[in-house]
This record gives sequence, C-alpha cells and structure tokens, in this order.
Amino acid sequence: MDPAQIAADHPAARRLDRLDADGRYRLWLDQDAGLLPVLDTESGRAYRLAVTDPAAARLVAGLTRPVLERLAAPRYRARAEADRDIGALVNAFRVQLARLRAVHRDRAALTRAVRAQIGRAADEAQAVRRTAFLGWYLARTDDAGDAADLGHDPGGEDGSDAAIRDWYRYRERIRATVLPPQLSPQEIPRRRGPGEFHWFSDMRLLDGRTLTERQMLELRAELPYAHVEPDRVVLDEWSRPAEHPIFNRSDEIIAKYGFDVALNFIQWGLRGLWLRVPAALADRLAPYAGEYGLAVSARPAGDALLVRLNRQEEDGENSYERYDPRPWLDELLPLRDALVAGDLRAPYIAWRARETVFGRPRRGRPQPPVPPLLDEDELTEPLQALIRLLEEVP
Repeated sequence: MDPAQIAADHPAARRLDRLDADGRYRLWLDQDAGLLPVLDTESGRAYRLAVTDPAAARLVAGLTRPVLERLAAPRYRARAEADRDIGALVNAFRVQLARLRAVHRDRAALTRAVRAQIGRAADEAQAVRRTAFLGWYLARTDDAGDAADLGHDPGGEDGSDAAIRDWYRYRERIRATVLPPQLSPQEIPRRRGPGEFHWFSDMRLLDGRTLTERQMLELRAELPYAHVEPDRVVLDEWSRPAEHPIFNRSDEIIAKYGFDVALNFIQWGLRGLWLRVPAALADRLAPYAGEYGLAVSARPAGDALLVRLNRQEEDGENSYERYDPRPWLDELLPLRDALVAGDLRAPYIAWRARETVFGRPRRGRPQPPVPPLLDEDELTEPLQALIRLLEEVP
C-alpha cells in the first residue's frame, strides 16, 4: 500500500510528516477513527494501529525520543531545524490528545486527564514538556471551562492565559538557541553621537517592477544615506529619531513609490513588515486590525492596500544592538504571495502576537476568524520566520 492509498482510505487523516521525517516509518493520524495508519518504507507494509494500542504508543515514543533529546539540549545549525523539532513535538501532542480523547469521552474528564499528566511528571524535563502540552492544548481550545476543569482560575495569573503564554515561551526558549547572524564590530554602522539608534529599512519592488530614473533621484534626495537600486532601497545607519529621514514616514514613502514589500527595524524595539496586496482583501483583513500599537493595519495605496504587521517592544535597545536584520526580509518575502492568494495566517499571527504574547487577551473583544493550519507542524518557513519577527527575540 502506498501513501496515496492510505490518504484515499483515510481522507480526514493528518500526515505527521515532522515526526517521521528522519525514520523508516510514515505516519498519519485519523483522529475521528482513533487510528494511526503507518507505512513501513523498508518493507512496504502498511498497517493501522488504534491510538490506544500500546504498539502505537511505543512507536510514537520511539520517534519522539530523539526529538525530545534535541529539545532538552538543543544544538541546532539552522532555525529550520528548531522549527522542525517543535513541529515534531506538536505531532506527538496530537497523537497523545487523540489517545486521551479515545479514553475520556467527556470533555471535563479529558481536561482533568491532561492536568494529571503534568502531575505525574517524573522530573523537571518531563514537567516542562507536559506543561507545554497543556499550553498547546489550551491555545487550541482557549475555553474558560477547560481552564476551570484543569484547576485554573481563567481570570487570574494562573489562568489559561498564563498557560498559553508558557507554551509560547517554551517555543521561544528552543528557538533562541539558534543565534541569528551577528555583526562584527567592524560591520556595525557607526554611531555618530549620543542618543542615536540603529535604523534599518529594506524596501523592494517585485515581479520585475522597477523605479523610474526620476523616482531614484527623488529617493536619493529624500534618503541621503540610503543605497538606492532600481528595484530596492536599503537604509542602514545610526540616527536620532527626530533626525531620521524615514521616521514616521515609512507608510508614506512605501505607498508613494509603490514598494511591494518592506521591512523596518529600529533598535529601540520597533519592527514592521509591509505587504502590498490587492484592495479587494480589505474586508477580509479588517477583523485583524488592532488599536494602539497596531499589530495589523492597512491603508489604501492607489488601487492596492498596504498591510503592516507591526511589533513594538519598549526595551529593545540593548537586545538588538549587534543583531543583523539584513537577512530577515528574504525569509519573509513569500508571505506577500500567500496573502494575495488568500492565506490569512500572517495577519492572524500578528494579531495573536499583540493580543496574547505581549499583553493579556481583552475579555469580551471579538476574536477574528481563525485560519486553518496554524500549528507548528503546519506552518511554512516564512510563517515561522514571521513568528520569530513578531513574537520572539530577536
């Protein structure tokens, strides 16, 4: 039996591709049926295990063990490796939750069982992983009844909000072990005086579009320290905010010259990603907009819409002095085409970062539509890069 036949027999099954990426087995999870279809690539044999079958538990545990060892003592060469292992852990969480659901049909009993898992942790490492499972579970359900069943006060510091933030922090600790490229002292743009901050802006035209000669001359006059090319403008310098030529003018300049994507980084803690998309997306993007310190905002830009995904962190001055923001936009470029195609995960991630990670979700405020495919085992590399940009350090 080949993977296509397994997919045909189990159309609702989810492929656990992060969990089985390095081994001989290929796994799917049919949660509704409580089955774990398995393909042994060496023998070509396919079989189905009930999620409650001890053999299924042994198989998943065997595949998860090397992942947990890497997560406990991470030594990653690239960010993608950390993202892969977090995704693999989420795959294991899914199987664990399916097993618990098969045993505990009642929702209250299920959430109590999740809580009991944490209480049975044999050591600190297990406690961290099982607490992470609780946070992941609550982040997916975000229901006050779950928090109460788990012994939490939803309105207090130990409520479901805190458990969800613990899950985000667990991810951040793992990813933080992968240091981004750092600038050598010789590469850091020179600070000319006190009170200055490092500014970096990268604005690009895509799809073969270029600036006119007149626009290039105008930009060189408006941004005297910028490197201006026909399809790209990069500004990398130290400046006082009031002296900086792009301060409070990023939206205006990006809209005026029709840039398709742009990244703005200011050392004191501000980061912004701009994506130029068709104006027809305005109604679908509106629910994700915030208030002060907008996570998502949009403004007309001719016949298009300029979408800004924003992060403001007040104490970023020392954290980012030596980090190099130059590679960031290349990782994020595919988000524009995905958003144009109707993938709303990027604005949702920006909304979530503002509402959940850097503040408490405001009770009574309507939540915007939740797009599908939001867990770590489903996110593309550009979306993982957006999470790092908006939720994590750096």
